[in-house]
Amino acid sequence: MVTNPATSVASARLVMLQSLLLLGVAVVPWPERWTGLRSVLASARSPELNRAEREVHAAGYYEGLIGGDDGPEGARGELALRLMGKPNGWVRFNDADVSRLLPGDFLQFELVPGVQRMLFGQPFVTNSHGMHSAEVSLEKPPGTFRIALLGASLDMGWGVTFQETYSHQLEEWLNWHGRRRGIDSGRRYEVLNFAVAAYSPLQRLETLRRKAMSFHPDLVIYSATMLDLRLMEIHLCDALRTQADLTYDFVKATFDQAGVSRDLFQVDGAGKLVFKDQIKTRMRPHYWELYDATLGALAGTCRSAGVPLVIVIIPRVGKADAPLARAESVARLKAIAGHHALPIYDLSDSFDRYDPASLEIAAWDDHPNALGHRRLFLALARSLVKDEPRYRLLFPEARTSNEDIGKTVFTPKGASSDPAGTEVRTEPE
Repeated sequence: MVTNPATSVASARLVMLQSLLLLGVAVVPWPERWTGLRSVLASARSPELNRAEREVHAAGYYEGLIGGDDGPEGARGELALRLMGKPNGWVRFNDADVSRLLPGDFLQFELVPGVQRMLFGQPFVTNSHGMHSAEVSLEKPPGTFRIALLGASLDMGWGVTFQETYSHQLEEWLNWHGRRRGIDSGRRYEVLNFAVAAYSPLQRLETLRRKAMSFHPDLVIYSATMLDLRLMEIHLCDALRTQADLTYDFVKATFDQAGVSRDLFQVDGAGKLVFKDQIKTRMRPHYWELYDATLGALAGTCRSAGVPLVIVIIPRVGKADAPLARAESVARLKAIAGHHALPIYDLSDSFDRYDPASLEIAAWDDHPNALGHRRLFLALARSLVKDEPRYRLLFPEARTSNEDIGKTVFTPKGASSDPAGTEVRTEPE
């Protein structure tokens, strides 16, 4: 069992000194010519401005999250978050003792099986297979319909318990709804959460092939986000830095097309990519094409196994994924899904009508909290209800059509047997 180290008097004093220093820095009238520092301070004083800035500095934010950035962009983001109130115990993913590195492996890292610890004031546990989820067997029990979820931190449940994740709520609702629809009492549903914080589309593909398919899923849900290109960039640079094999021919072909030769893969004595900036500059125009090829490979794997695949678009909380900010990414994701004839559920508006402060785990972290995951679950369940082919796949023996429940509303949680709280409706609440 991994636990947090006790806080010493020295560390407490250090935190106090850091807080006083940051407070002093925030109120000092710095010279006009110090534009960089003034920009950090100005943005840090406004939580909403920082939420919007996270997209601009997403690479530094997420490299910091997984512990892969020690450059000025990561340092700038860290200072801004400290000024917003980020506590000293709010650790990076790779410093949280819940994951392990895989040296030279294209996957790069994975969750450690059997974790039981407190993380950000919430219990964080993993099962024996390294999922932030309840325990499951590798062998699928008779009469069980399994759904495999592929995703990153928004889906894994960063800062929430696994019981609060939208995937676990979906599992509970499927089992309740199946009984209510008159499904054979022997059938049950499992949603296996293979999502890992900061996993790129390519790591999700690798997870499907190396892990998820071994559990014999009946449906695969692939989560796409507006940060996926940044996560792909971080992942590929880390793969090159650790000299991992790029695994897929279409990935190697993309590097060739971008003019990134093997000569640029050099690593210095400190283990850093010597030509990292050049690689990033040359690869950026090709990431959407690479994303298309990645989803094509993922769709091919599912089709070869006879497993249906659904794409969902999952947003972050706040202005970074507001309608105008996300428009291009959403349009491109829908085009890629259409290219491969895949159904796609656009859940990107799930948070639009709500105060971000009520849905994020902290002012310095735009991952959804328990209420945010609740909104994602409701949006996903409604999409499944409205999708006749997928609904019939889930509930082939339902006594009534999904159209018959479109306007059904149940009483709040505590007054009905619905574990999700209220019946899912097709129209918005």
